[in-house]
Amino acid sequence: MPTVPELLPPPRPAIADLLYVVKAQALANLVNTSLDDVVFIVAALAMALMGLFLINGALLGNTLQVKRLTIPSFFVAIHILLMSLPSIVWFYAYPDDPIRYTYFLAMQSVLVTFPIGMVFANVLCGDLSAPVRVAKRFFLDPLEKSPDDQLAFKYWLIMIVASATVATVYLLTSPYVPLIGAITSYGQVEAAAVRRAIVAEGTVIHYGHALTARLLLPFCLLYSYFMAYLYGGRWRLLFWPTLGVAAFVSALTFDRMFPFSVMLYLVLAVYFKYDDMKVKGTVRARGKRMSTARLLGYVAALLFVSMLVGGIVSLTQFNKPMDLNIIGTESFAFFINRVGLDASYMAFIYFLEFNDPSKFVWGKSIHVLVSKAFGVEFYPTISPSFLAELWVNFGWFGVLFGAGLVGFVLQLVQVKVFDRKTVPSLSFYIVMLLNGAWIIYGHLLATMVISVYLPSILILMSLRRRRQIAAFAKAHIAPRLQTVVPHSR
Repeated sequence: MPTVPELLPPPRPAIADLLYVVKAQALANLVNTSLDDVVFIVAALAMALMGLFLINGALLGNTLQVKRLTIPSFFVAIHILLMSLPSIVWFYAYPDDPIRYTYFLAMQSVLVTFPIGMVFANVLCGDLSAPVRVAKRFFLDPLEKSPDDQLAFKYWLIMIVASATVATVYLLTSPYVPLIGAITSYGQVEAAAVRRAIVAEGTVIHYGHALTARLLLPFCLLYSYFMAYLYGGRWRLLFWPTLGVAAFVSALTFDRMFPFSVMLYLVLAVYFKYDDMKVKGTVRARGKRMSTARLLGYVAALLFVSMLVGGIVSLTQFNKPMDLNIIGTESFAFFINRVGLDASYMAFIYFLEFNDPSKFVWGKSIHVLVSKAFGVEFYPTISPSFLAELWVNFGWFGVLFGAGLVGFVLQLVQVKVFDRKTVPSLSFYIVMLLNGAWIIYGHLLATMVISVYLPSILILMSLRRRRQIAAFAKAHIAPRLQTVVPHSR
């Protein structure tokens, strides 16, 4: 059984504490920065952004604009917020180590190689303008009632039942469930045991809960939300218990990102509802448009709640007291460090350790199944970020080619899968939007991202196939039946 590799040499701080130590050191160095470092940072970032804008405007029809949250544009925006800009902090962490220049350039290179990958995806479609039209149509068309909405109800039902089954089995078979333990015996279990409880359950429960929290319940939540928006009636009542179930099940393991994600799904749902209202120019339920100020208010409130949820879960992970001042401090620290800085920090750690081609692992850490297929020992890594994982395995070739490959794949998904806006397609779209961005925190071939994308695409392809069969029957069979003259007696 392979062990987790030692990421840092002994003189450096432990990984768990390094973010706080290095952040303070980096900020101190940033204050006393040299002119050469400032010029390097500004030039590298400016050139990357210029390349992004030029490729977007000249070859991608401005489909990477943030105002249209395509899967690729959302990924690029998140990369800028979580990797490109925060990498400035870590650039100053070890001013005497030349790997910092490689690290910073690699973070910015995604802004050029990713859209180039999108261009190749458009070329594969045969017509460079066709993918642009498909992407824009998905946002410009209003969300209307569709036969797909009712056909997808069975998937909603199956996923609700599956989620309830997974949660029930977990609750009945586990010797310790963090959420229940916190309610009944807070502080009586060691903090390390609380944080590792779900891992100790074994692969089946661990994977089942992760799939439930990342795909099953998010789809159910979003589907019920948009059904309530479009149809009203019973769906307005069903949305709230669905939200309650999603919040409860996601919080069972005290993995901070699951309950935090529930809030993010709601933020995205509110945004797309607002976007649809702009297209239609009206709000059916209340008879008035949602103002931009109202949208921003909803988003700010949901983000604030998500920050509080993350902070409270962080406290429970370490059995800390539930004091209002501590909750506020921990919530802010969670949002800044865990959400904002963690991805770029972990990438920095891996660049720092794998600073020489002789240390590259040449594909051994991509995925355990890939290693088994080639008969080599798997080299496990801990949340390296997809870009650092490419560096650890293949160096600059991996960074440049891999980021382009990610852009290629996400663009194909955007234009080949999402050609029409319906309640199920929009629900799966938001699920895939957020899960696609998770590789920024994790692995290139993250098991859970693949487990979310494949079923979502298959279900949407199934709904499209049914729609095509129905359209064919209406166009060819119905007219023939109408021309049949009944025999008279």
